[in-house]
Amino acid sequence: MRKSLCLILFQALAFASSSSGAQSTFAVPELPRLSLDNFSPGIQEQIEEAYSNARSHLEDAATSGRLGMVLQTYGLLQEAAVCYRRAGQLEPNVFQWAYYLGVVEADQGKCGAAASTLRLALRVDPDYLRAKLRLANCLLASAEWDASGKLYAEIVEQHPNNADAYYGLGRVRAAGHDLAGAVVAYRKATELFADFGAAHYALALTYRALGKADQAGEQLRLYERNKDGAPPSSDPLLEEVRELNRSATQQVQMGIQLERQGRLEESAAAHEKALEIDSQLVQAHVNLVELYGQLGQFEKAEEHYRVAAGLDPGSSENYYNYGVLLLGAEKYQKAENAFRKTIEIDPFHASAHNNLGFLLERQGRLLEAVAEYRSALENKPNNRQAHFNLGRVLVNMEKYEEGIRELKKTLQPEDENTPRYMYALGAAFARSGDHQNGLRYIRQARDGAAALGQFGLVASIDRDLRTLESSRPPQ
Repeated sequence: MRKSLCLILFQALAFASSSSGAQSTFAVPELPRLSLDNFSPGIQEQIEEAYSNARSHLEDAATSGRLGMVLQTYGLLQEAAVCYRRAGQLEPNVFQWAYYLGVVEADQGKCGAAASTLRLALRVDPDYLRAKLRLANCLLASAEWDASGKLYAEIVEQHPNNADAYYGLGRVRAAGHDLAGAVVAYRKATELFADFGAAHYALALTYRALGKADQAGEQLRLYERNKDGAPPSSDPLLEEVRELNRSATQQVQMGIQLERQGRLEESAAAHEKALEIDSQLVQAHVNLVELYGQLGQFEKAEEHYRVAAGLDPGSSENYYNYGVLLLGAEKYQKAENAFRKTIEIDPFHASAHNNLGFLLERQGRLLEAVAEYRSALENKPNNRQAHFNLGRVLVNMEKYEEGIRELKKTLQPEDENTPRYMYALGAAFARSGDHQNGLRYIRQARDGAAALGQFGLVASIDRDLRTLESSRPPQ
C-alpha cells in the first residue's frame, strides 16, 4: 500500500513540476528544447544522439532518463529535470529517476522541491545513503532543523564513520545554539576526515562563539591548509552520470580515480585523452608529471612539467611533482630547488617541507632539516612520515626524549608501515639506554613484519635483536 501511494505521489510531483493549464494530471512532459552552441562538436554530437534516441522512443523511460543523465553531466540541469520527470511518469517504480530529479533540483537551489522528490525516492529505496544525506542537507537549507537533525542522527547511527553526517549534525546543533554539542559533532567529522576544510572552519567559528580563541585559531589554520578538502563521496548512481562526461576535466577526474586504484598506465591514458580535448588544461599536465614519474618515464614527465610551468608559473603542485621526480632520479640539488620554489608559492605545503628536510638531512644540515620537519607538522599535524623523520633525526642528535615522543606518533593507523616505525621506536629506546622498552617494541615490530610477509625487515630486526639481547644488562 505504501509503495502504491509512493508511485501516485511521484506522478503528482512530476505533474506539479511540469504541468500547465488544462494538462492532465498524468500527462508526460514533452522533451526539452536544447541550445548546444556553447559545447564542443564532440559533446554536441553526444547530446544530439541521446536526444534523437529519446525522440524515437517516446514511451521508453530509459531513453528519456538517459538523455537526462547526459544533460545533467554537462550542467543542463533544467533540461535534465524535464527528462527525469518524463522517465518518472513512464516508470515511477525506478529509484534512480526520482533520485536524479532530486539531485538536479537541489543543485538548482530548489530545496523544497528536492526534499519532496528525495522523500519519494527513499520510499522506493530507503537504504541509499547519498539520498539520505542529500535530503538531510535540503532540510537543513530549508531551516527544518528537527527533521534534518533526526535524519543526520539516524545516518550516524547506521554509518558511524560518515564524516558528512557528523558535519551536518554539527550545523543543526549550532543553529539550535547547542554550541557544545556542535563542537562534539564537528570534532568527530574532522577525526574521521582530517582534511575536512568546511568542518574545521565551522569548528573555528563555534570555538570563537564559546570564547575559546586558541582552539579557534588552531582550527582556522587547519582550514587555511585544507580549504577545499572534503570526504570522498561514494555515489554509484552519480558516478554513472559522471562517466558519460566526455569533457577534458572529466577525463582528468577519471584519471585520478584510476590512479587511486593503482592503474597508472590507464590513468596516464585518461589524462592524455583530456589533453587531446584541451591541450591547455594545466591540471592534466601537472598530474602527468607525477604519473610518468611513477611509471619511470622521466622524459615524458619533464616535458609535461615544462608545459605546465609555461601555462601556469604559479602552480605549486607542478613544482612539487617535479621535485619528487628529480628526487627519484637522484638529482638532489635540482630537487631542492623545486621544493624551495613550491614553498615560496605555498608556504603551507607540508610534503614539500618534509622532502626539503630530507635533502637537508642528507647534507648533514640537521638543524635546518629539523626546522623543515617541524614546519611540515605545523601545516599537517598527522603527517606520519614527517613525525618519523623528525624523530629519527632527534634521536641521532641524542635528543632521545623528544625523538621518542615523535616516533610514538607514527604507530597509528596500523598498516604495512607500522612495523618499520615500531622498529625505529624500539631502536630509539635501546639507544637511550632503555633496553626493556627497546626489546619490547622491536619484538612487536618483528611480529608485525612477519605477519605482513616483510621478510627483509624481519632479517634486519633479527640481527639487531641478537645484538641487543646479548648486550642486555643483567636484571
